[in-house]
Amino acid sequence: MRTDHILHRYGLPLEERVGQLFEEWVRDGRSSDQLLTGRGFFTVYSWYSGHWPDHDIAWSEYVTASYDLIGGRDGWNAMLRERAVCESCWDTYRLENMGVCTGCMRYSCYACGAHGSCAGELV
Repeated sequence: MRTDHILHRYGLPLEERVGQLFEEWVRDGRSSDQLLTGRGFFTVYSWYSGHWPDHDIAWSEYVTASYDLIGGRDGWNAMLRERAVCESCWDTYRLENMGVCTGCMRYSCYACGAHGSCAGELV
C-alpha cells in the first residue's frame, strides 16, 4: 500500500500521520490504494477506537473504508487470530493479545508493555 511511507514517519505523532493519510485519500479521490491493511490498519484501527471523539467525523469514513477493505468484521476477526511476534521479548502471541506502539509501529505483548525508548502509546 502506498500509505506505508506516511505511517513510518516516526518523528510525527500518529494523529498527524493519520491526518496526512486522510488528506491523501481524499486528494486521490478516495482510492482504495490509499487505504490501510495489515499492521498499519491494526495500529490505526486500535488507536482510533480509543480516540475517535477527538477527531473530525470524516476520519471515520477513512477508517471504515479500510475496515471494509480488509473484509469487515470477518476480516478483523481473522486478523486478530493471526500470530505475531513481540518485538521486545520475541515471544509469539495471537494479535488479539498484542499491542502496537504508535510511535515506532512495533508489536509488543502486554507483559513487555511500552518500551522506554519510544514516546508512542501502546494500543
